[in-house]
Amino acid sequence: MRFFNAVSWMKCLAAGILILAIFSLATVQVSMETHLWLSASAFFIVLMGMTANNKPYLQLLMLLTGAFISIRYIWWRYDQTLPWESSLDMPFALALLVTEIYGITIYLLGIFVNAKHRDRAIIPINEDKPLPTVDVFIPTYNESLRVVGPTIAAATQLQYPGIVNIWVLDDGGTAQKLNNPDPEQANAARNRSNSLKKLCQQLSVNYLTRAENNHAKAGNINHALSHSNGDLILILDADHVPAKDFLKSTIGHFQQQPNLGFVQTPHFFVTPNPIERNLGIENKVPSENEMFYNGILKGLDFWNASFFCGSAAVIRRKALDDIGGISTRTITEDADTALDIHAKGWDSAYINKAMIAGLSPDTFGSYVTQRTRWAQGMLQILMLNNPLLKRGLTLPQKLCYLNSTLFWFFPIFRMIYLIAPLCYLLFDLQIFVGNANDFIAYAVPHLVISILITQHLFGNNRNTLFSEFYETILAIFLAIPVLSAIINPRKPSFAVTPKGETTNHTHFSPLMPVVIVITAIIGFAEGLGLYRFYHYSAEQGQLAVVLVFNTFNLMMCLVCLGALVERRQRRAEPRTSCSRQGFVTIGDSTAQTIIDDTSMNGAHLTIKSLNSNLQPADIVELTCFIEQPGTTKNGKKKLKPQRIALRVHRVNYLSNGQTANCEVLESSTTAWQALTALTFGDSEKWSQRRAFEQQQRRGVIHAIAHFFKLGFKSLTYTLSVSRHTSIADNPSEQNESKTQDVRQ
Repeated sequence: MRFFNAVSWMKCLAAGILILAIFSLATVQVSMETHLWLSASAFFIVLMGMTANNKPYLQLLMLLTGAFISIRYIWWRYDQTLPWESSLDMPFALALLVTEIYGITIYLLGIFVNAKHRDRAIIPINEDKPLPTVDVFIPTYNESLRVVGPTIAAATQLQYPGIVNIWVLDDGGTAQKLNNPDPEQANAARNRSNSLKKLCQQLSVNYLTRAENNHAKAGNINHALSHSNGDLILILDADHVPAKDFLKSTIGHFQQQPNLGFVQTPHFFVTPNPIERNLGIENKVPSENEMFYNGILKGLDFWNASFFCGSAAVIRRKALDDIGGISTRTITEDADTALDIHAKGWDSAYINKAMIAGLSPDTFGSYVTQRTRWAQGMLQILMLNNPLLKRGLTLPQKLCYLNSTLFWFFPIFRMIYLIAPLCYLLFDLQIFVGNANDFIAYAVPHLVISILITQHLFGNNRNTLFSEFYETILAIFLAIPVLSAIINPRKPSFAVTPKGETTNHTHFSPLMPVVIVITAIIGFAEGLGLYRFYHYSAEQGQLAVVLVFNTFNLMMCLVCLGALVERRQRRAEPRTSCSRQGFVTIGDSTAQTIIDDTSMNGAHLTIKSLNSNLQPADIVELTCFIEQPGTTKNGKKKLKPQRIALRVHRVNYLSNGQTANCEVLESSTTAWQALTALTFGDSEKWSQRRAFEQQQRRGVIHAIAHFFKLGFKSLTYTLSVSRHTSIADNPSEQNESKTQDVRQ
């Protein structure tokens, strides 16, 4: 251990010397010709590094070169572009400089985190070794049965050769909720609790509640820990439906690694987030969450710093006991718990295989609620459990957690980016001293090389400019909550993200007026700046620089407008591809059918040999075959027939058969289990979907052009919606409303 620590300190010392050397070289004053030569050389090195996938040292040189150019730019900003002689202008110029320093700091930390990714293989369960017992915790608060029900049903179908106990942790049925002073709320809680208890009895799972809702989700889980004794705990959010192979793909790691504290897996969402749906880009760009789950977490895992994300994770009970249970210090109890586990010397693992299907927030308001909790909670961690001061963490772990927490200051700094050009264009405040030539010489190499390196690290999972866009639209609404958390880090409280919402017509989000006002101000400043540019030649140098950034901000705001037009969403349940064989029976007639896709409400069937044509409102019996644990004597999968009564909703007659959209006639435990298995049981469909999203990557130039096109489309669409109180039904919008369909 002493030798290991000595080696670690030697590596840290070498890294420190390297960083100091880069910083020293980057701040050396050289001629403009030498600087341009350095920039051109750096560009060439970055291009070589981007094409050298199997040459780690060349890629490392590329990353160090990117850091060198960025530090050189920020030093130039400090040394050459501040209005030192003006006490009025200086505070605004410094605010912009600090913002840029923050951005480059996050960029450099991100380079460190993602310098190397770790892709773990699945370790099969060794049935010759003792099998750990598993408790499955499903915490729920106010989610409806149609949201939490599939998760419970899927948990009963998890394949595992050992003992599994399933616990539904109902914080919506606490004595505090049932005895609410408001009779209406108390009655609603009582009805929901009774329905959930009944479902748990039908599915033979444990129902557990408590007296009070102390410490929200963290307190709920800690209460369950004292009532259970499994060696491992699988935690699933109420809307996170597990595939049948979840335990088979994760438990083997605990058998092989006795010091493994927890295993995290991706959060895969079968519905697009509201921004993707409202902009109509859910099948045109990689999903927002993929940058984190298919990129950053693999980088964190390389440094043994992947953290618990609240769900889709298995945690060793001994690790939780070692830290006193799930952390209740912050409202992001997941990352805070992981920090404590790592500080106690436990290892972590990230398995990049999607094995749960979750629901994204349905409206932009719900999306903001979710991200507000994340932002405030991560800042709480920084201020109440600072990773840099946390004993027991390695230096790389400290830097990884520092990056994850510092990132959430972005709402404040992104707002400064929006405001800074306005200071000059509207109030003539000198936020930047210099001319366009110097700006091109220093800023352009920094921006171009940063974009290229980001494309190299995350190009498969995030198109160019979309990170800036997501930060901009969130910053507008998160800046004040973030400031509140900074001022009083103990004040934020846990807020559950609403799920399962629907909208029957297209309308503006209630948050739209804020974005309209900001866009109007930036647009007015743009027009004023262009007027000054063409009429005052003496200002053209500085105006050109400021107008570039103001134009960028204006385009961001135009896309934000489109993201806040809530498109009609009538489908309450996600529908997924299935492609399974079955039988349909109506009266005395039975025919083979292909189950094309399913949801918890029904199925789409293709029938080729039925004696007569189906009619709307016909009642049919669907027989499907659900995979069971184990194999037959012939080594084939065990299949159990399940029968579901369906009502035909719509029929399409084909030359060689017919297709039918059907809905469940009557909800039952059997129907729930069968439809859960068909809709969510196979994790392979999530892998296929993720691969499909990676194929939506675009090159830098194409991505930028697509983004600007999206801005103009958002503006025209917003104007068209503003002329109508609602959008009438039409075939094109009906197609757009099917954004929750995850068929390939």
